[in-house]
Amino acid sequence: MKFTRMFGMDAEYMYYDLGFRGNVIRNQSLPDQSGHMQSFSLDGVVNVPRHIRKFGAYGIFGIGFYDRNVALKYPQPVYPPAPCQPAWLWWDLTCVNNHITTPQIMSSNSVVAGGFNYGGGLTYPLNHLKNAKVYLEWRYHRAYQADGKTIVMPITVGLRW
Repeated sequence: MKFTRMFGMDAEYMYYDLGFRGNVIRNQSLPDQSGHMQSFSLDGVVNVPRHIRKFGAYGIFGIGFYDRNVALKYPQPVYPPAPCQPAWLWWDLTCVNNHITTPQIMSSNSVVAGGFNYGGGLTYPLNHLKNAKVYLEWRYHRAYQADGKTIVMPITVGLRW
């Protein structure tokens, strides 16, 4: 939705794959793991009034809700006195003094939290499609879950109309 030539607003849905790094999978005993984050946000958009040739630019910022989900293909028991691994916190395991104190099962966990995002992008109009633009965008998303914060920084290429 455009309010003026410079200012607008949009609502967005995002799906982001949260693959774990190989060394985290090996060192923290997370075989056959998966993770993703979904979000819904309301964003303010500020369009740069001047163009360079046909290229346009914009800044974007907003707030939203973020749902982070992690899972193991096969549930994995964890027994005391195993030391807690940093990634295990995403599975909501209970640690005392950085150790597991009661037997627990690590399977899946989903956490919803509030957060914010900001970024910017470039646009290029497609003359043969009315109001269509190709865009390249970088964003910084931060969500504040009870077990810490989740940060993702996607680079997106897309079509807007």
